[in-house]
Amino acid sequence: MKVTLEQIDELRSRVNVSYEEAKHTLEKNDGDLIKSIIELENKKNSKSIRNGNFTSFTNRLLALKMSIKNKEGNTLMDVPLVLVLLTFLMAFWAVIFLLALAILTSCKIKIYRDKNSINVSSLKKNMKETVEKIKVKSEEIIKVEDAAVVESDPEENEIIIE
Repeated sequence: MKVTLEQIDELRSRVNVSYEEAKHTLEKNDGDLIKSIIELENKKNSKSIRNGNFTSFTNRLLALKMSIKNKEGNTLMDVPLVLVLLTFLMAFWAVIFLLALAILTSCKIKIYRDKNSINVSSLKKNMKETVEKIKVKSEEIIKVEDAAVVESDPEENEIIIE
């Protein structure tokens, strides 16, 4: 079945997709607008569920911490497990040596879930705020520099070679 531009526009207005995706879905469903809307919405919902699963997994991973305490109970190290794993990937022998040293000196190694850990949404929020602050400051700097250029003598900015 041939799909018309009106059908594609109607599908795009109801479900936020590209022309190509709207056309492909309509052709797949023989021009049936309702089937196409349902298919595209199901596809969007599955993407958001996957994103939610990733965020949930990342939050759980960021909450894991590793603590090493000596015989007296003093904390020698308390770091996120992700940092330990990254260090393990980059400096394998150093991590193995330090863990062996901790075991030989009778230190307690504990991996636990920190209740007050950072999460992905707070990281995103902090990054957005920081980017916005940088944007505002850079705009202020550009305005000051533009004002200084306007006030200066135009002949000072010229280079004449004779």
